[in-house]
Amino acid sequence: MPLTLLAALFLAFGLDAMPAGAVSLPRTLVYWRLAETLVSLLALAFAAWCASRVVSYRVRKAGEPTYRLRRGYVWLLRGFTVLNLGVYAAILHFLGWREVVRTGLGLEGWPLIEDVMILLPYVLSEAASTWGLFGAERVLRSTRIAADSQLRRHLVLKLRQTVGLLLPILIVFSLGQVFSQQLLPASADRVWAQPLGLASVGFLILAGSPLFLRLAWPTRSLPQGPLRTRLEQVARRVGFRCTDILVWDTGHSLVNAGVTGSLPWFRYVLLTDSLIDNLNAHEVAAVFGHEIGHIAHRHLLYFGLFFLGTIGVFYVVNGAIDHHLIPGLSRTFVSQSSTLLGIVKAGASLVVLALYVLIVFGYLSRRFERQADIFGCRAVSCGDVGCPPHPDLNDDRNGADEPAVAATLCPVGIRTFVNALTSVATLNGIGREARSWRHGSIQRRINFLESLEGRPEVERRFQSEVLRLRIVMALVLSCAWCAACATGWLSGLN
Repeated sequence: MPLTLLAALFLAFGLDAMPAGAVSLPRTLVYWRLAETLVSLLALAFAAWCASRVVSYRVRKAGEPTYRLRRGYVWLLRGFTVLNLGVYAAILHFLGWREVVRTGLGLEGWPLIEDVMILLPYVLSEAASTWGLFGAERVLRSTRIAADSQLRRHLVLKLRQTVGLLLPILIVFSLGQVFSQQLLPASADRVWAQPLGLASVGFLILAGSPLFLRLAWPTRSLPQGPLRTRLEQVARRVGFRCTDILVWDTGHSLVNAGVTGSLPWFRYVLLTDSLIDNLNAHEVAAVFGHEIGHIAHRHLLYFGLFFLGTIGVFYVVNGAIDHHLIPGLSRTFVSQSSTLLGIVKAGASLVVLALYVLIVFGYLSRRFERQADIFGCRAVSCGDVGCPPHPDLNDDRNGADEPAVAATLCPVGIRTFVNALTSVATLNGIGREARSWRHGSIQRRINFLESLEGRPEVERRFQSEVLRLRIVMALVLSCAWCAACATGWLSGLN
């Protein structure tokens, strides 16, 4: 799940201190706050539209979307990502959106509906910035994938992506609350109740979210043909099972792939329409192998456990702020302002956790991405470090029913995946040197893969380093949970 969605969930529910049964807001005040929320979202859309016009003007002046303009647009997107969260935080804390939903609109205690309405301004802020930035998005993308781009399709795709990620979490979380309140009311105050409940919710989200994504995102099964046969041959060679291979319809606006589902019975591999149209069969197979690599190395499961462990870190951070920062501030210049104290607490928690996720999760994610890159190369490798000639093990016409997965990367396999990476970057308008906190730059990934050619010992050393990293992180996160339980800070979180 993107970091921005996690931050939005944290803002909405992480520090929710509103008491149940609060006094209802006057109807006139509810109308004013609804109007102010709408004005905030319209102002965000107008700011995005103005930024888009500036980008479009500079592209026309330059005659083409240069690397500098594309790189500048990446930073512009990041700025609007932060701005979206800032607008949402302001709507929550300064306009009292939770009170509007719960008491003003009378939705307190309504399972799922209450949570959906609390998150609605964030979804609308994403839609507002997407609408405003569409013009810049279109002029900066490769003409081969932007020709069919339309605003309505682009906006619907963005909304479906966001809703498809949020909805399973909200459904499982809401149903879990109802279940615990009605069937296990006596256990709610026990120390083990929150960790067990969070672990159960996390497991259900990991297990069931692929089905929600399948329904929420515009997808269709990859039709029978040479490409599907090749991909199924790759899957058989590496022992990979999935429910289906899907074409992700993006209106030819995105070149990407993904895998969802830790369990083979609810697991899908998604390939966008533009990726299938613009890459050759061997390159698509390499990208497919990359996605399989995430499953083969159990990255999705580990990420799920990582974020459950991160909740333990959150308890520790929140408890430390409550017991050390807030008492110190309450004795100084903000002693009379409980609202300001709440804002300081939320801001401090969010900053610390954002830095933690950006640094720790970013580093872990980049290591995992390189593991998946290696697996993508292996999926199209023949296992002979001296090739070419390069036998195509993924062509079922070569007489081998299920040849074993290559134990060693071959030069052709590495080059095939590198070509796929380069094509994806070019078609998406991403510079090879452009940095990504989760994936690393395309150039660094290419350099790493090329350094493995003819040097299997380097790969083995890298895999050992990643294994040690996983073990250390698991121990640290387990200690965070133990510290939260030992200090009693688990029960102090609202």
